Amino acid sequence: MKAAKVIVRSAARREPPREGGSRSEGGGLPPFKHAVLTKFLRASEGVSAIEFAVVAPVLLLLIFGVVEFATIMLVANIMENATSISSRLGKTGYAVSGKSRTETIRDSVIDRAGNLIDPAKLTITSKYYEQFDQIGDAEPWNDANHNGLAETGEYNDINGNGQYDADMGLAGYGNAEDIVVYTIAYPWGIMTPIMREIIGNAQGDFPITARAVVKNEPYDD
Repeated sequence: MKAAKVIVRSAARREPPREGGSRSEGGGLPPFKHAVLTKFLRASEGVSAIEFAVVAPVLLLLIFGVVEFATIMLVANIMENATSISSRLGKTGYAVSGKSRTETIRDSVIDRAGNLIDPAKLTITSKYYEQFDQIGDAEPWNDANHNGLAETGEYNDINGNGQYDADMGLAGYGNAEDIVVYTIAYPWGIMTPIMREIIGNAQGDFPITARAVVKNEPYDD
């Protein structure tokens, strides 16, 4: 009887296998699938590549921006120095033998600007005035008929060119003891396409302008 009881108990403990293979307790994933999922969630391979892909565009944009603005500042500083030195040459009335005063001043700017600029794109303009306080000012006028137009008889033709001017300065280098404003402009080409779209104009350039104000020496006209 004892042997029979043991056999019955052993048989009662055996359970038929469940369909679909063995599962973890509580109806979860099978052990091998759970291990694969855990390994996947804990994996760190490739994280650095993903982080670099996210950070790289911003980092490259920052590097390009630093390089472009540093170059622009360098060229602007060179242009300022060239304008300052050339304007001091211009105020003496000096001109190289066989060249005009305009050519002398232009050659002086190009020599000091070096190989960073294309001389063909360089623009040099100048206006002269009788006094410092006239720089950039319009000719005085009185709108007698209130039509908003500066007509003959309503304005004071300071520069004597026979018309009203919003800037009373005249183009040129002036005469002895005149005040001259030199303006040098250069369209600096942005090197990287992405920065060209951000800081460049329609032509992809960054306009650089330098100015200098001098009083001509009392030379013989």
